[in-house]
Amino acid sequence: MLNLWLIASGEQGENLEEVLRMNSLGHNLTVLANEGEFDQCAENLEVNSRRFPHLLMYLIDDNPDAASAWLQRVKSSAEFRHVPAIVFYTQEARPDVRTLYAHGAASVIRVPVGFQGLVEIMRVIEAYWFNVTLVPKRSPVSGLTSANN
Repeated sequence: MLNLWLIASGEQGENLEEVLRMNSLGHNLTVLANEGEFDQCAENLEVNSRRFPHLLMYLIDDNPDAASAWLQRVKSSAEFRHVPAIVFYTQEARPDVRTLYAHGAASVIRVPVGFQGLVEIMRVIEAYWFNVTLVPKRSPVSGLTSANN
């Protein structure tokens, strides 16, 4: 079972949360409204904690620059640099995709206009991230992570 952290708010955030809950296959989903809530959850969280995220998902609301700065900060930290981060954006947000990848985004995905399109995107994400790839998991011996645990 994986821990997914979704940083999202507003109507699109609610839609992402709903679709993730429909397709999460029993994984733990933590929904955070903004970067501040992420910081509160991440503060003093040990890498080998049962709550530590295996996958981060971030929905850009209306400030692509804030998303880029947040991603750069998270991926610069020793604790979170190994955690894959998927960045979602709405058509209105228009992020600098090259910069997001340069800061460590694993994927940058445009949120479809309709709910059904979002369901299809989540099915692809579920198939890839939950069934095909290995994400870092906790090490039972130390704070280090390993894809084999």
